[in-house]
Amino acid sequence: MPRAFFYIRLLNTLSAMATFLRDIIRPAAELPAADVCLVGLPLDFGTVLEGGRAGAVGAPDAIRRELRRYHKVYNLEHDVSLDQLRLANAGSLDLHEHDHARNHAHIREQLGKLLAQYPRVVVLGGSHDGSYSTVRGLFDASGGKPVGGINLDAHADVKDKPEISSGTPFGKLLREGFVAGDRFTEIGLHSNLNTKEDVDFLNQQDAHIVPLAHVQKDGMELYMTRALSRAIKAGPAFVSFDIDGCAEAYAPGVSAPSADGFTPRQAVEAAYLAGQKEEVRLFEVAELNPLFDRDNQTARLAATIITAFLTGVAAAVADRAAGRR
Repeated sequence: MPRAFFYIRLLNTLSAMATFLRDIIRPAAELPAADVCLVGLPLDFGTVLEGGRAGAVGAPDAIRRELRRYHKVYNLEHDVSLDQLRLANAGSLDLHEHDHARNHAHIREQLGKLLAQYPRVVVLGGSHDGSYSTVRGLFDASGGKPVGGINLDAHADVKDKPEISSGTPFGKLLREGFVAGDRFTEIGLHSNLNTKEDVDFLNQQDAHIVPLAHVQKDGMELYMTRALSRAIKAGPAFVSFDIDGCAEAYAPGVSAPSADGFTPRQAVEAAYLAGQKEEVRLFEVAELNPLFDRDNQTARLAATIITAFLTGVAAAVADRAAGRR
């Protein structure tokens, strides 16, 4: 029996038996074609450069543990099953170079390859400076054209500094032309965690800013729907979710915790909406720091956010198969 045919039969059998998400996640070597590919970014040097807490290198393993332990393939809220999705696991990137810039070059190269192979990639991270190179990988896989995007975060991360740090990724991407300013939105910025210079820069770039207070007043759906419409209007886009955008009561295990922030319900809603858009080719959760977690609470929230994105993907796939899209 040809090996490809054997794998197809095996995967169909496993899908029919699937109860947990772990049942449908297979090594990338077994799934050269899949709906989504997961990849880990064990990175924290960029956070340390900003004076943040080290430890985010353990994020991919912590998120994978929670994905395996708790999440099932059926979603009650949306009445959709993920068991027809093909989910590949590419492991974690080797980022042990002492040269920070070389690690980032490796991230860009590997994400570009994964995005050329798979329609969607989910990144498990990791210091938020990783976005500088994951998004450049999306840029490369998109034919070298500026991409759209959304950053859900307490901080704008647009500082104008030479080093690649957790405070600089989106500023560098905008200044260097990898991201189109008018297709970029910052959602959830806190009132006293961002400088006027950073806000002025975003306005100069024609980017869009949604303060946390607006989300809390009007709800996530309104602003996320608008931001997605802008991000995907001219091609591929990314959505980056910094888990320190969630309130510390829900997410203690992060590099830079804040007392105020998103609720888990708002986080899940944003991720689900992102998953429904096939133009969102890159989705990432950043800044989980398991060293400061409490009973794996934050890692479980990160896994829940990723599962919500996958649920959005599954719902969109089901709609297309039924001719509803």
